[in-house]
Amino acid sequence: MEVQRLNTPKTTSKDPRLGPGSLWSALPIPACRALTYAGQIKASQVLFALALHSSGVSTVVFPSRATIKKYSGVGKNSISEALQVLKKFGFIKISYVKVGRTHRNEYEILRACFHWDEFNEIASRYKIPKGHCTRCNHWIYRDGWNVQKGKDGIATIQVRIHRNCGGIVQDLNRKQMLNIRDQEEWAGMVIPFH
Repeated sequence: MEVQRLNTPKTTSKDPRLGPGSLWSALPIPACRALTYAGQIKASQVLFALALHSSGVSTVVFPSRATIKKYSGVGKNSISEALQVLKKFGFIKISYVKVGRTHRNEYEILRACFHWDEFNEIASRYKIPKGHCTRCNHWIYRDGWNVQKGKDGIATIQVRIHRNCGGIVQDLNRKQMLNIRDQEEWAGMVIPFH
């Protein structure tokens, strides 16, 4: 026999991509991808842990530091730094709330986490790649290369060198840029080209 509760209202999600009140999140989260491109892996893992604790109804979560550590795998000393990075990128808003005799941090996951077009200026730097490395096959974002100048006889040659591996950075043509943008809008994985 099925039991029905008469007094509990049914809650539905405001965002159609999020399920009603569960530990489920719309994946992949574009903000995690931008943080990974920026080299902020720990901040990406902390954001993922916070997103797992959000329900489809409310974007405000309040896990403890121990819970964030458990779900993200980030050490206690790195959590504060990762939260500040998330705040700087405009993905969360942190508020300090008094509950009874104690205080706790509440983290509001902002809409920009799930929408590319709402990224702030800092996060937008890591949204669209500016080049492609021929050695490590990675996308290169703003300020991801050094410029080296050399002489070839009479002519002066300028070459962009990838900071991480030392490979040569190639420009992306218009077709490749449009392909990347289409894949990012659909949250698909970008496959590097040769």
